[in-house]
Amino acid sequence: MTPAPPTAWRAVWLLTRLRLQRLLNVSGKGLAFHRGGKSRPATPGKKRGRWLLGALLVLPMLFASGNIARHNLLNMHCLLDQVTVCQAKGSLQAGERVMAPVIAHLIEQPFSAALAGALTLQLALLWLVSLLLPLGMGELSKPDWDLEWLVTLPVDKGNLLWARVLERTLLNPLGLLVLWPGTTMIAWYSGQGWFSPLSGLFACLLLLALAAMLRTLIDTGLRLALSPAQLGNLQALLSVAGLFPMYMGMSFGMGTGGFAHAWAAAMPAWTGWTPPGLLVSLLNARGAAAALPAVLLLTQCLCLMLLGMALLRRQLRHGVVGAGQREAGRKRSPASQSAGKWRARPGTVIQRRELTLLLRDRNFLVQTLLMPLLILGGQALFSGQARDLHELLSSPALLASTGFFLGTYVLMMSAFQTLNKEGGALWLLYTFPVAVDQALRQKAQLWAALALLYPLILFSAALAWQDAWRWDMAGLMLLALAGIPLYSAIAVALGVFASDPLATEAAVKIRPAYTYLYLLLTGLYIAALAAGSLAQQLVFVVLTAALALALWQKARDEIPYLLDPSASPPARVTAADGLIAAMLFFILQILLLILLKDKVAGVLTYVLLRLVYWRSKTAGVPRMTRGRHPWRWGTAGAAVSALCGIACTLVLQAPAAAAAGGNSWDSLWLLALGVLAAPLCEEFIFRGLIQGGLRRALPAWQAIGTGAALFAMMHPPSAMLPAFVLGLCAGIAYERSGALLAPMLVHAGYNAALLAYQLHA
Repeated sequence: MTPAPPTAWRAVWLLTRLRLQRLLNVSGKGLAFHRGGKSRPATPGKKRGRWLLGALLVLPMLFASGNIARHNLLNMHCLLDQVTVCQAKGSLQAGERVMAPVIAHLIEQPFSAALAGALTLQLALLWLVSLLLPLGMGELSKPDWDLEWLVTLPVDKGNLLWARVLERTLLNPLGLLVLWPGTTMIAWYSGQGWFSPLSGLFACLLLLALAAMLRTLIDTGLRLALSPAQLGNLQALLSVAGLFPMYMGMSFGMGTGGFAHAWAAAMPAWTGWTPPGLLVSLLNARGAAAALPAVLLLTQCLCLMLLGMALLRRQLRHGVVGAGQREAGRKRSPASQSAGKWRARPGTVIQRRELTLLLRDRNFLVQTLLMPLLILGGQALFSGQARDLHELLSSPALLASTGFFLGTYVLMMSAFQTLNKEGGALWLLYTFPVAVDQALRQKAQLWAALALLYPLILFSAALAWQDAWRWDMAGLMLLALAGIPLYSAIAVALGVFASDPLATEAAVKIRPAYTYLYLLLTGLYIAALAAGSLAQQLVFVVLTAALALALWQKARDEIPYLLDPSASPPARVTAADGLIAAMLFFILQILLLILLKDKVAGVLTYVLLRLVYWRSKTAGVPRMTRGRHPWRWGTAGAAVSALCGIACTLVLQAPAAAAAGGNSWDSLWLLALGVLAAPLCEEFIFRGLIQGGLRRALPAWQAIGTGAALFAMMHPPSAMLPAFVLGLCAGIAYERSGALLAPMLVHAGYNAALLAYQLHA
C-alpha cells in the first residue's frame, strides 16, 4: 500500500528539521535529533573535542554584539537629542557615571522622533547585512543546487517553498548575531526589562523572515539565469557590498564625526511606516499604544510574504533547471592558447599553481587582496576618522600596527586557507615529487611576499610624508615587517589543524576556533608593537619566531593523517608543548606571586604536564637519570655558569638579597626553592620540552640558543645575561648527556652559588 503524502504542516516541519539537523551536524557534531531504534555503527572520528571551544567562543561574540548595539543607541540619543553631558564626547567616552542619569531618563520617556528615525535606519542597514552577507558567503557559487533535488520529494511545491523560507528565517546565525542585540537593546531602553530578549527575538524573526523571502527570490532568479562563473563573480561583489551597511550600522557607536549621524538626523517621517520603523514604534510603545503598530506591522509582513511567494511560483513555472554546468565546460579556442611563446615563470611550480588558483577564483581574490582595504577604509570612513590621517602618519605605533594588521589579514584569508582552498584536490599534493610540508612552506613564502606589499606601500608613503627621518618609526616598521613572514608560517600551521578536507559542507571545512586563535595571536603582536620598551618588543619577536617553529613542527606531524577520517598522530612531546608550558608558568607566577612564592608556579606547571602526559600516554617524555655521564656534565656546567653569574653580579653591582637580614626559615625556604624546585620544574620545561622539541627540526646549537634565550626572557632585565649563560650551560649539558639530571645539576649549582654569595655579602 502506497503511504499517503505528508500534510502541508508536516512537510514544512520535516524539511525545516532536516535543515536544522544539517546545521547541528555542521556546528556541534553531537547535538542532533535521535530517534529510537538501532543504527549501523559508524567509523569513529578523530577525538578532538574542538566543538566545545567553538561553543565557548559564541559567548564573547554575543557580548561584543550587545555592547556595540548598546553604544549605538546611547550615542544616537546623545547626539540627536542633544544631551549636554554626552553630546560632545559620545556615550563611549562619557563614562558610566555620567551616562547613568541619561539612561534613566531615556527609559522613562518615549523615544524622540529623531531617535526613532535613527533606529529605523540602523535596523534597515542591519537587515541588509542579514540579506547580503549570507548570499556572499559561498552557497551561491556552489555547483550543486539543493532545490533541484528537493523538488523531487513528494511534497507540494508551495509547501516546499514555504519550508525553504522558514528554515532560512530560523537558521540565519549571522542575521541573528547582527539583528537580535539591536532589537533587544531597543526593547531594554523602552522599559521592558528582562522581557527584552524575548520581544527582541520576536522582532528580529519578523525582519529575518522578510530577508529570507527576498534571499530566496534573489537566489532562485540568479540560479536560473546565470552560469557558475558569473555566479562566482557576483558572489564576490555581494561579499564586498555587505560590508558597507555593516560598518555604517556599527558606526553610530564608534564616534561623533561619521556622516551616518547626518543621514540618521535627516530620515524622513514616512520611514516610520516601513517594517523597521513600525518595529521601533512597537518595541517603544506602552500599553494600548502598541496595538496600531502591531496590526500594521503584521499586515505588511503578511502581504510582503504572499507577494514574494507569488513571485517565486512565477520564477519556477517552467521547472527547476539551473544554469548548472551548461556553460561551465566551455573549452578555450585554439587561437586563445599562446603555444610556443616564452613567458616569465617566477617562483616555484607550487607557487605558480597557487597564483593561478588565486586569479581564477574571483571571490578568493576579492577576499584576499581587496577586503583588507575595504575593512580599514570603511571603518575610517564611517566612523569619521578618515580626516585624522595626519595622526596615523605621525604616530609610529599606530602606523606600524595598521600596516601589520593589513598584512596579517591578507594571511588570514590566504595562508590560513591554504589547505581549505585545495578542496577535493588536496590528495594531489601527496602525489607531487615534493614533500607536502615543503609544498606548504613554499606557499607560506608566497603569501608572505604578497602580504608584505600593503605594509610596504603604507610605510613608504608615511616615510615620504615625514619632514625628517625618525629612527623610532623606522624601528617599529621593521618589527612589523619582520612579523609578517612569521605569521605566514603560523597561519599555514594553524590552517593544518583548522582544515577538515574530508568535510562535505563548506561551513565545516574550517574550524572557527583556530581562526579566533590566529586573531588572538595577531592582537598580542599588535599589543607588543604598541608597547614602549624596545626590549619587550624584541622579546616578543623571538617568542613569535619560536612559536612559529613549534607550530610548524606540530603541523608536520599532522600532515600524514589529514586524509584519514579516524586516525590522528600519536601523542608526542613537541616544542609547542614547551612553549605552552612556559606561558602557563609565566601566568601562574603572576597569579601566585602575592599568595605564595613564585617557584610554586613551576611546581604546579610540572605536575599538570606530568599528569597530561601520563593520561595521554605521550611518547618522548624527557628522561631524568638515564644518560651519558650526567653528573660530570652537570658539575662542569654548574661551575662555569656560577662563575659567570657571580661576575655579572659584581659588574652590575646588583643589590644583595634581602634574605641576608631575614630569619633562618626564610633562608631555608629560599634554598629549597632555588636548589630543588626551580631546577626540577624549569629544566623540564625549557630543556626537556622546548630544547628537545626544537632539536627535532634544528641543529643542536640553534636549539640550545633558542631555549636559552626563551629561558632568559622569563627573568628580570638585570638577570637576563647570567640567565642566558645558565641556559647555554644547561642546554649543552642536556645535549651531551641526554638526561635531565645534568641541566638540573647545572641550575641547582648556579642558584646555590649565587645564594651563598649574596648571603655572605
